[in-house]
Amino acid sequence: MTDGVSSYCPGVIGIGIDGCRSGWVFIQLRGEEGFRYGVVERLEALRRQIIGSDLTLIDIPIGLKSSGSEERRCDLAARKLLGLRASSVFPAPCRQVLRCCHYPGGSSLNQSITGRKLSRQSWAIVPKIAETDALLRALPDRRKLREMHPEVCFMALNGGKPMGHNKKTSPGQAERLAVLGRYLPQAEAVYREIRAQWPKRDLASDDILDALVGAVTASRPEWLVSLPEISEVDELGLPMEIVYAVPDGS
Repeated sequence: MTDGVSSYCPGVIGIGIDGCRSGWVFIQLRGEEGFRYGVVERLEALRRQIIGSDLTLIDIPIGLKSSGSEERRCDLAARKLLGLRASSVFPAPCRQVLRCCHYPGGSSLNQSITGRKLSRQSWAIVPKIAETDALLRALPDRRKLREMHPEVCFMALNGGKPMGHNKKTSPGQAERLAVLGRYLPQAEAVYREIRAQWPKRDLASDDILDALVGAVTASRPEWLVSLPEISEVDELGLPMEIVYAVPDGS
């Protein structure tokens, strides 16, 4: 974990978390105290930070269906909003898949319950969904940890216009940094400082940007809205929603 200096002062402690090759990257904006960031192997290592924050937003599905063929309404709504970026919203697995250890079995189980096979992209994040689910259910205040989707967050901060370039390209990263800079003037400096700390084989550049947009969004509670407006809940009472921020005047 590393600390830096920031002039960003929204008055709240907001954290953004994204999965990465080495585990999880987090960025915490702490008002006058500046920012903090790091990479941890297990999400459980961030329990104290999450409890101590006003809000933490994580790029991972929270709340899972256990029956029926209909996808989560938040995922359907996010795809509709994103247009050309709709493919970035993967179908969430059903809850029963969290117990599976291998892709063929997990995909078959998902198909038997939902009627849909599980994509490789969705299967790749199943362990991280399970980690998040376990931590969330053990938190004293579950509303401290909510789901975001980075592309929805970037779109909302960009006046409702989806990003024009893929986030893994140089133009896409520059585009996203420009959007973040409107709300966090030192966004590029924060990004470059983090980028210098870890090799790309452990932490991809787009993972840093995704965590950063989560932190900026979490630090603006007065702007928060969710998809859908009235959240579904799963069988455990966990909300199935995607949170994002609509700036004043947008």
